[in-house]
Order: sequence, then C-alpha cells, then structure tokens
Amino acid sequence: MRVFKAGLLALGALMLATPVLAQGWSVRTEFSDLWFFADAVPEGGPISFGCAGSYPGADAMRGEGMGPLDPYIIRVSMNQTIDVAGIGLGPRDDVVFVIGEAGYQLPGVWWNEMTGEWTTDISVGDPLITALLAGGDAQLWAGQLLVGDLPGTGLSVSVTEAINFCDSHWIASGAPLPSHAAVTIETLRAQPAPPPSMEQVMLDEITSHCGGPGQVRADAIGRSDFDGDGVEDILLHWSGVTCQTDNPVLAGRGAGECSQAVCLTSAYVSSSIRAGNAVFEILAPSARVDPANATDILLGVGLNDCNRLNLQPDCQTRHRWTGAEFIRIE
Repeated sequence: MRVFKAGLLALGALMLATPVLAQGWSVRTEFSDLWFFADAVPEGGPISFGCAGSYPGADAMRGEGMGPLDPYIIRVSMNQTIDVAGIGLGPRDDVVFVIGEAGYQLPGVWWNEMTGEWTTDISVGDPLITALLAGGDAQLWAGQLLVGDLPGTGLSVSVTEAINFCDSHWIASGAPLPSHAAVTIETLRAQPAPPPSMEQVMLDEITSHCGGPGQVRADAIGRSDFDGDGVEDILLHWSGVTCQTDNPVLAGRGAGECSQAVCLTSAYVSSSIRAGNAVFEILAPSARVDPANATDILLGVGLNDCNRLNLQPDCQTRHRWTGAEFIRIE
C-alpha cells in the first residue's frame, strides 16, 4: 500500500463529486455454522473493513462472499459510489483513503460480482489499519473525486472490536499468527479488554447452555439500543437456537426445547448487564424489535390471551425498557 501526505495527493485539478455523508461507525459480528464474520462500517457510508474465517469442518460454500478467508487479512469493501467511467471491473489503483495527514492508496481494487462491491484485501498489520485504530475523520477518493466524507465517531472502537472478535476466533480455530500481523495483534492483545459487546454476551450464554458451540438463526435476533446509551443491545428468541453438542443443557431453551405455546426470550441490555444485573428474560411465542419504534419490542401472545385481550389480528403486545425491565405499554 502506497502511503503519502494528504497535502501532496497527486490528484491533479481536484474535481468534487457529491460525497456520501456517514453518521458514525459501528461494528457488526456474526458466528453461525462454524463461520465467523465482523466488520466496521459507517452508517450510510461507502466503505467497510471486515474479517472472516471458519473452524475445521465448516461448509466452504457457507462462507462464499463473507470476506477474506485467510487469517489476519482485512477485506476493504466499497459500494458503487466509487465507480468511474472507463474503469471496467478493475483492478484499479485510483482509490485513496485519507485519514489524518496521510493518504493510503488501496492496492488492486477489483469488482466482486458475488457481493456487488469493489474490494481489496490488506493485512491486519497494514499502515492503513494502524491509522484506523488511531481514529479520526477521513475521506474516500476515487478517480480524483471525493466520494465520501467519513466521521471519526466510533471508528477506532469499531475497527478494534471487529479485529478482536476475529482474533478470538482465529485463536480458537487454531490459526497461527503470521509475522505480517504480529505487531498489530500483539499490541491489541496487550490492551485492557474492552467491555464485551451484547452479541458476545449472548454467544457466551448460548455456549454455556449448549455445553459447547451453538447456532442461531438470523431471524431469531433483534438489534437496537433499548436503553439509549449508544451501545447495541440484543433481543434473542431462543426458538432460533440449536446446539452442536451431543448433550445440550438448554433447560427449556432452544429449538425443540420450547413448549408449543411459548419460548424464552432474552434481552441483553448493555447498561443493565454492565451494571452486574441478570439478563432480562420473558416467555413469549415470538419476539422482535418494533420496526416502527426501535426502542420497543413486540412480544407475541397465545391465541387464548389474544382473544381475551382483543389483540387480533397481530396477537402481540408492545413492551418498553424502563431501566430495569421491559414493561407492557398501550
């Protein structure tokens, strides 16, 4: 990767496109079917930084398109805002990420037909990753056009969390630490561990109840910020959980362990859990985040209660976080 001072960018007579304005960075993580994935992405922004990998025995087809499959490699993915006439499918060398006082020319950017994005892969130890970990406002340039103004809010934290998430799985899956990433990874490992994400708390609880790895259907998870503290909270309906162990200890949780009418729902609310409180739990036939008001959750009710409470046709009740629990609201 070519690194140069931003003030000396060889961009000729700079032409300004209408840049994409992003709100702030967040981290997304996933672990299912022995595959893991994490990326740092700005809301509404044109670029993301992701990592991915798998455990022995994982279905190779499951991971297609998820990102770089080599340990300690970061995939940089960009949307079509960086399209420039005449570029074709790449590879191209006219994409530059500017942060602080330096610009980083992304190497060999190519069009990924499977994901519909422009991509390139770099080492965790690349100078650009070091700059991202330091944080700061940034810009994305392509073909001498400014295509994205990117905020510094959440950048360092999100990239750190994404790499730490993948690193924990790389370690558990037996991947060795390559020399090209050693300095960055050893530095991150030496830092005090940040508070776990609510997704990690959820995954840890699933592992505990399963007595080993478990799987979660994507539609069984809801994501929002129920307590308004800026940290993503998780809503889990245990009907979507299955164990990969021979002797699961779900104790009434998980697919096949729920009654016909109800199943346990767990809400991992960051301010409550980090204060040392237990996970909030309630029984319900279904659970999801309210699409019209993401601070509320919608819990299904059984047919008898639905008729008694005159809740047809949806047969669900709305609940809101009070600071200690979810209570029903009208």
